[in-house]
Amino acid sequence: MGAAVNLGPVIVLVALFVPALIAGSLMALLVSRRPQFDPASAHAASVAAHAIERELEDDRGPAPWARRHFDPKTSTGLALLAALIVIIVGGLVVGALALLVRAHIGQGIDNAVAPWGTEHGTAFTHDVVKAVTQLGGTTGLMIVVVVVLIMEMRRRPTRWLPVFVLVVAIGQPFVTNTIKDLLERVRPTIDPGAAALGPSFPSGHSAGAAACFAALALVLGRGRSPRAHALLAGAAVFIAVAVATSRVLLGVHWLTDVIGGLALGWTWFAVCAVAFGGRVLRFGAPIEAAERTVDAHS
Repeated sequence: MGAAVNLGPVIVLVALFVPALIAGSLMALLVSRRPQFDPASAHAASVAAHAIERELEDDRGPAPWARRHFDPKTSTGLALLAALIVIIVGGLVVGALALLVRAHIGQGIDNAVAPWGTEHGTAFTHDVVKAVTQLGGTTGLMIVVVVVLIMEMRRRPTRWLPVFVLVVAIGQPFVTNTIKDLLERVRPTIDPGAAALGPSFPSGHSAGAAACFAALALVLGRGRSPRAHALLAGAAVFIAVAVATSRVLLGVHWLTDVIGGLALGWTWFAVCAVAFGGRVLRFGAPIEAAERTVDAHS
């Protein structure tokens, strides 16, 4: 009889890339079928303007609040609803996980998943996982962000472009580290060096990859086709989920850490995208658009 085939490394690579591929494909499909559900879409400025306009105008008579702000029959109402869903759901996920972590609820699942990557991996799979995880590290993100900024400032320059990217890239770790310091969750002990990396929840690599690659997909999508928008959104989700999975496979984060990190990163991106008017990329654009509309009707 022949020697048994070790499927462990194959399973590790499947665990690393398949969930990311599924998540990225679903996001690309969603954006291609329903562009309004893309927080970075061109609708974002008119979306937020639509809501602000309703707040500024008091002379059009009373109407139910939900209908005024979230009318799904209009593209603006649908897009605003989608953006706020991302923000609300993301905030709820982070908050719920923080409470679970603080109460040590669900630790059994984390304990069961944590050693899986090291138990089934090899030196080769470790190198692959390590390479993927670098995409969410400070150095990796800085390199990608600088390259994209240079490219986009040459292609479609605007003074708000670097401001937007910096707000996303710098604001996200500030929020993440604040939560880390409040909870002070201990990391898994699988990797002896993990303790030196600081508190565990939420995962900074996961949050950074989620926020920054979504922001880069936004700036790269300016002036491009809807198909390009869908592919960029799918790629951003693919990278973020792969980075999050790599942190668990390396044994430096719990599963709940990376879920919280992804939720936090995408929530921060959604907040920034709405504030800057989506691909309009001008801070306060929704407010300016609403004020112009109100002035035109006054």
